[in-house]
Amino acid sequence: MENKTSKYLKYAIGEIILVAIGILIALQVNNWNENRQLRKLEKASITALFSEFNSNKSAMESCKYLISDMRLYGDSIRMQLGPQKSNLEIEQVNHWFGEIGFTRRCEISTDVLNSGNINIISNPEIRRKISKWSSVLKDLEREENEWAQQFSSTITSYLNKWIQWDDVDYNTDSRDDPRYFKSRFSIDPRVVLQQVEFSNIMNNHYWRIKRTEERTISLLQQTEEVIELMQEELDKI
Repeated sequence: MENKTSKYLKYAIGEIILVAIGILIALQVNNWNENRQLRKLEKASITALFSEFNSNKSAMESCKYLISDMRLYGDSIRMQLGPQKSNLEIEQVNHWFGEIGFTRRCEISTDVLNSGNINIISNPEIRRKISKWSSVLKDLEREENEWAQQFSSTITSYLNKWIQWDDVDYNTDSRDDPRYFKSRFSIDPRVVLQQVEFSNIMNNHYWRIKRTEERTISLLQQTEEVIELMQEELDKI
């Protein structure tokens, strides 16, 4: 009886050990499958972000060019400011006013970024860089808003007294378009270049464009850094 009991206990213990080993193996396989699924989700998330950031990079490069162009037109106007009447052609002055008569907003997409999948990215450096990128984007958007507000509330209202927007539009847009025509008023826009108040307004406007340009360049640099990190991570997965 003792021998039978001992054999039974050994057999039972062996069964328990086998069951425990089986459970551990099953848990390990389950964890492996879960980790593999997480890595697939992570790769899909990074791939989507990678595509979005590359699109944003192209948009910012275009914005950078356009804003720089507007800053140069602002520079041209500022160089003509002074007590003496400018010798520029009236059409040239109207053209410059037409070029600075816009505010640029970069069309930055954050659809993938705001989807919440960023939390599954395991690389802390990528998450840190994206967080910094979001902060710089907010700075740019704030600068763009202030630029647009300043233009509509200050520059436009002031220039209404000194220039004829019909002539500006006619000179800037297609002259073959019947919607645009020259004004019947005889207004010399060069006179505004002799006004001290307008000189101060243009100074503020120029630096507003300059700050927006700097924010755009900074965001572009951050974007390139994030893209580089994500490319490295995708190569590992």
